[in-house]
Amino acid sequence: MTSVSGWRLVGTEPGAAATPGELGARWDDAVQIGEATTVGAIRDSAEAIDALDWWFQTSLSSSAPRTIAFEGVTAPATVFIDGQPVAAVESMFLPVLVHVPAGRHQLSVHLPSLDRALAKRRPRGRWRSSLIAAQGMRWVRTSLIGRAPIYQGPPAPVGFWRPVRFVPESAPREIVVRPVAASGRVDIAGVVSPDTPVTVAISYRAREVARASVHTDATGRYRVAATVPDPHLWWPRGYGDQSLYTVTTLVDETAIDQRIFGFRTVTATTSDGGFGIRVNDVAIFARGAVWMDPVQDADSQATDSLRRQLGHLADAGANMIRIPGGTTYAGPELWALCAEHGILVWQDVMQATFDPPEEVCDLLVKELQDVLRTVSGNPALAVVSGGNETIQQPEMLGLDPAQRRIELLHTILPTVVAVEADVPYVPASPSAPVGSDDLAIRPDSGVSHWFGVGGYLRPLPDVQRAGVRFAAECLAFAIPPSPAAVDRHFSGARVAGHAPDWKTGVPRDRGSSWDFEDVRDHYVSEVFAVNPFLVRRLAPDRYLQLGRAAIAEAMVACYSCWRREDSRCDGALVLSARDLRPGPGWGLLDVDGDPKAPLDALSRVWAPIAVTATSEGLSGVRIDVYNDGPTPLAGTLALIATNSSGHRVADADTAVVVEPHSSVTFHDADLTGRFTDLAHAYGFGAAVADAVEVSLRMDGAVVARDVLIVTPRPEQARSDLTATANQVAGDWYLTLQTSVCLRYVQIALAGWRPSDNFFHLAGGSAYVVRLVPHDGAREQPSGTVTSIDHHLPIRVVVDDQERES
Repeated sequence: MTSVSGWRLVGTEPGAAATPGELGARWDDAVQIGEATTVGAIRDSAEAIDALDWWFQTSLSSSAPRTIAFEGVTAPATVFIDGQPVAAVESMFLPVLVHVPAGRHQLSVHLPSLDRALAKRRPRGRWRSSLIAAQGMRWVRTSLIGRAPIYQGPPAPVGFWRPVRFVPESAPREIVVRPVAASGRVDIAGVVSPDTPVTVAISYRAREVARASVHTDATGRYRVAATVPDPHLWWPRGYGDQSLYTVTTLVDETAIDQRIFGFRTVTATTSDGGFGIRVNDVAIFARGAVWMDPVQDADSQATDSLRRQLGHLADAGANMIRIPGGTTYAGPELWALCAEHGILVWQDVMQATFDPPEEVCDLLVKELQDVLRTVSGNPALAVVSGGNETIQQPEMLGLDPAQRRIELLHTILPTVVAVEADVPYVPASPSAPVGSDDLAIRPDSGVSHWFGVGGYLRPLPDVQRAGVRFAAECLAFAIPPSPAAVDRHFSGARVAGHAPDWKTGVPRDRGSSWDFEDVRDHYVSEVFAVNPFLVRRLAPDRYLQLGRAAIAEAMVACYSCWRREDSRCDGALVLSARDLRPGPGWGLLDVDGDPKAPLDALSRVWAPIAVTATSEGLSGVRIDVYNDGPTPLAGTLALIATNSSGHRVADADTAVVVEPHSSVTFHDADLTGRFTDLAHAYGFGAAVADAVEVSLRMDGAVVARDVLIVTPRPEQARSDLTATANQVAGDWYLTLQTSVCLRYVQIALAGWRPSDNFFHLAGGSAYVVRLVPHDGAREQPSGTVTSIDHHLPIRVVVDDQERES
């Protein structure tokens, strides 16, 4: 397939022309754009995009009949060939195929003003959406990105948000792959040329393992089955291998299509009023983020960027993303990379907060069918939801059950999922368990969107009272990007909190008198007992660093609670994965796709093998050891507690065995054999310890570590923190040591990525971090280390003497 190129673009006032020929001299002002794209991608200002009509046009020629495949064109739109309308686009989420005879032709696409379309009077819904002022959007099958204030980011997509391609008449289409994990059987169906021999070959790691052949019927349709002996199962990240198979479709022994698939089962657990995911009959603690991205280009550069972003999340221990209604369906590149990285995908139908009119229900069904058939066989698909806050919205407006019921969500869409996929269906995100009278907004039942810690300003201990069962969204904060990113996009931290370009990147709810930077400031005050306004006024860099640390503190506290076996929580997804514009957005990754500090902190509690240390008051220090993997974990669990002078006041260890896909729990007295009040809960005199460090060692190496700071020592400007880099058997390591405990130590080395970052240090206890080179790495590491308790950076010292391992 080849892309259709050579486009030109012109904008006009609404209704200026009904056909391309009526534009006349207006084409003289057209912009030459080459590859098809959206209007916002090539305009300096996005203000008038929905106010104007837009026309795209190009010339094309072919010696044989061809099909033009519009993989994604925004709606409403009309496609013209040689000035004649040939297709109407009703949904931006459905592909459009246009037949073109041999010869030279003019291809035009008209995208009328959305503002004008919304001005048309139509029946009102049973309730109003809080996301957007234009309630007529419930009639239009297009994205809310760029239109709803909460979706901060690029301009509204108008035009081609996915490629426009030439497709040969004989090209394969409608290919569906359905593997069955229990038997290894794979059913493949599709359409190619009529009365054609078709062969499907299945391979695993470049070795063919099954093959079957069939003839297509008079319409070109075929259905064939092949059986893979002893199929390898695909697992989410950390729970096992990501075993992927390739199915190749051949016609006359020529490969015409190739796609990946995997064997796995996905079921939901709902029997006790909650919601959980089981993959291959193993309970999964889902952690990750909500993925919002308006455009997924297919070029190699964009795919590399996407690979890097998902790689950062996977390396941090994420095993699920959710694609929310109101945004866009993901392209094939994201689905393939999720399967490769072991990241499950929760897929919402593209519907958010509106009361969907019956007239668009058929389109919603077709969209869902198309998505599920396109991703058939991809093992990453885990859950399908009927929409985003579509049940919660009328609930929060006080409507009774009869007024807010949507048949589409409760009867029609679940039937589509049952036919087209092998995954659980949820009526909406959030929603109560099916058959329950609970409200969707309740966190302790079914699926919730939980912002108790966050937008509702609840104290951090509220996470232990809320009883969250599965949070499909949670923990939304305006997260500052790294100091380097702040410098790159804003020339320094002095813009923080007030400059217009900075505030444009801060998420806010429509109509609210506050934004999520105010939320962050609230938790800075709560966690660190400082006035964030005064800190920002005097030291803006420190203001942002305290903000990063307060968010990390909140997120780690929540996940440390949720991941426990006795919490009854089966998963939580941060809102969101990545910023869509520069500034302090919700994303764990910034607009450039680089990790922010809270993701570094989360990586320790998200890791497949993890240790957490938390204060349980009078019960002492609780230690949880997690093993998501498929094999038993055997090692040594060590506890070290140090006081304000860096001297050890407790030092103990014990052998530990953790069975596959499970965890074990200890308290400090289980290791030390005595009462020492390490958590300082009884308060008998001065605190025994400033910090408690727990670590899990296997084969002599630390594989997981956590530090509980019991008695913070803020503003340790004179602490003796040292950072020494040295080479061992060709690899670089950074050794950090201090005599006093330090919170949120951050390593910044150009071209080097530390294996751990944004962590606590216990006084008197050395910590060794491996340094991994990436793009732009120098021969030797060079940079600084700082902490919120030692915020003046210290330089890394390089020890040139290489050591043996």
